[in-house]
Amino acid sequence: MDEMVLKTQEWLNKTYSGKHGYNKVEENGIPTWETIYGLTRALQIELGIAEPADNFGPATESKFVPLKRQAKNEKPTNLNYILQGAFWVKGNGFNPGGLTGQFFEGTEEAVKKFQKAAGLAKQDGVVTAQIMKALLNMSAFTLVSNGDTKIRQIQQNLNRDYNNYFGLMPCDGVYSRETNKALIYALQKEEGMSTSMANGFFGPGTTSKCPTLKPGDSRTKFVLILQYALYCNGYPSGEFDGVYDAEVESAVSRFQSFMCLPVTGIANMATIKALLASSGDTSRAATACDTATILTADTAKTLRSNGYKVVGRYLTGNVRTSSGLKSKAMTPAELSTIFNEGLRVFPIYQDGGYESSYFVENQGTTDAYAAVNAAQGLGFPSGTTIYFAVDFDAYDYEVTNKIIPYFNEIRAAFDKMQSIPNTPKYKIGVYGPRNICIRTADAGLTEYSFVADMSTGFSGNLGYTMPKNWAFDQFYEYSIGTGSGAIGIDKDAYSGRDKGTASVTPSSDPVYDARVRTLRNILANIPALSNIPKLFTTMFVFDKTETVYESLNLDITLSTSLIFKNPSDTSPGTIQVKNGKVGATITEILGDSKTSLSSSQIHSYDELLKNIGLSVRNGYIMVNVSPSIESLDLSLTIFSNEIPVVGDTKTELSATITFKLKNYKGVPVTSPESGFSRYWEPISQTALLVVGIGVLAIGIAYAAPEGAAAAIGEFLLSLLRKLAF
Repeated sequence: MDEMVLKTQEWLNKTYSGKHGYNKVEENGIPTWETIYGLTRALQIELGIAEPADNFGPATESKFVPLKRQAKNEKPTNLNYILQGAFWVKGNGFNPGGLTGQFFEGTEEAVKKFQKAAGLAKQDGVVTAQIMKALLNMSAFTLVSNGDTKIRQIQQNLNRDYNNYFGLMPCDGVYSRETNKALIYALQKEEGMSTSMANGFFGPGTTSKCPTLKPGDSRTKFVLILQYALYCNGYPSGEFDGVYDAEVESAVSRFQSFMCLPVTGIANMATIKALLASSGDTSRAATACDTATILTADTAKTLRSNGYKVVGRYLTGNVRTSSGLKSKAMTPAELSTIFNEGLRVFPIYQDGGYESSYFVENQGTTDAYAAVNAAQGLGFPSGTTIYFAVDFDAYDYEVTNKIIPYFNEIRAAFDKMQSIPNTPKYKIGVYGPRNICIRTADAGLTEYSFVADMSTGFSGNLGYTMPKNWAFDQFYEYSIGTGSGAIGIDKDAYSGRDKGTASVTPSSDPVYDARVRTLRNILANIPALSNIPKLFTTMFVFDKTETVYESLNLDITLSTSLIFKNPSDTSPGTIQVKNGKVGATITEILGDSKTSLSSSQIHSYDELLKNIGLSVRNGYIMVNVSPSIESLDLSLTIFSNEIPVVGDTKTELSATITFKLKNYKGVPVTSPESGFSRYWEPISQTALLVVGIGVLAIGIAYAAPEGAAAAIGEFLLSLLRKLAF
């Protein structure tokens, strides 16, 4: 808590509570936006603005009269209180000499110190509307912990030379949206635009007036802007002196090489625009593109004849057109057409992701399974990168709270699926604004980035450098071709880091392979089965029952049927699965008896059900536990009638895995000595379901069925005791 911030909050509430437009602030001594808004509204009340608001807009600016040092005999004023309060909330060592309402030497020194920190040439201690606006903001004007002194120098220099165009931007040493826009304003000013024409966006007017700078150029101010932009993008060029020397030429060449622009060392419009606007020069040629349109022989020829070599296409999903929904998913026939035309392809997964609400828990896992199943069905080989789309302007806190967890789930699902022998090993890519691409790469979650740079105003693009792992850079949407060859595409710059895929190996029996993928994904999620090589390395014969593991303690059998049998929703031990999500959690199944299980057991069971449900997609999971004369049998049956094959084609499958626990510590499990029989009768059907899922989950800690068998025996005794009483 800061004592002076608290005094500011108390003064605000005492002075303005009950006045129209003022919202009471919390008195906690913590510098907050709420307090800044309170000060702003208080200022507007003093200026006579009819409807006070949180923002310092044009009306506030026009009515504000500069504040300056008072004579000793002048009385305190509310405007001076607001000024001093703003300094206290701003912090960073700007001490205005108390909260007195009097503008004396201490307050004047604070103003001068702020003017210097902001980079202003004039440090006279007079508070203009521009300075007041900068004070009524939480942005820092001193170097922050992750700031760069050279970036701060750039910010201060831009404030000094161009503040009448954009006001005062933060001087914290962090390249940001404000810094990026200030650089564009500076360029527009040097191009001859007035303050009324300049807007901080690199539009057609700025593009048409953009200079070409080369070694020895005498236009010092243009060269300075170039040097600033190079440094902000990670290409230092020596001192900020406005001299286009060999260092500047080298930095320009390195940036051009990284961005796959012609390497000349000359900063032309395309180079300058690439430094300051995410889309760069949208008229430049490209050799890659992406489209939601399924390619035909004619449209593939159009792409090839226009110089395109790589095309991004979607693994699944639909696109909305004027005539309704239309599939955007790749097909084997389309891939054949693409490759016959000499094109490569890179796969994109997007069945949502247009807004923050899409990125909830388990969505990454669901999407990973759907994408990998589609890629395998189309025959994409190992090494293929699948680009998962984040198609909205996520703020940095949303990247932290939603996008990083989403890609963590994708990574975990990929690791699990790709641990199955003989399955393709795919790489994870991301489609999204620059900040998302940078953050996921830095977290080690993505191999390559497909950058959504067309949206130049996105907060995740403006003020962010190009991701170092960029493979494709989407920068312009347009249509090419005529007649049957006409197609709408997005132009993508192509770095060559991900070359795309030149061929696939389609299945000779896609329906069989789809069933095998589904069954193996299910088996891989059951710990006691994941280490039986036979289940993952041999050909399955469906409509058959076979023993896949046999020992003294435990037999495991697998029975499959190609006929989908629809069980009753009310059958004991049956859980419905819709779109990869199970219809109930273990907590819901247990009801009041959930206290019999530990939180870790409940979590393990839910994870097991969730992962199996992702493979089943749509259908049912049925668990049954029953004693027989010689054993205790646990059966897991899955029913799936919507197994994706390729495109819209689906198939069905039923499979039952039975664990036959024959004896425990040398004693048959159904004998009185085994300890099981006396607990068995009191167990309800709901409890049996928990027992069954628990038996499946217990194998997590064991590397082989033999270990799992012993663990199952111990587990059954402990769990049955809990559930029986």
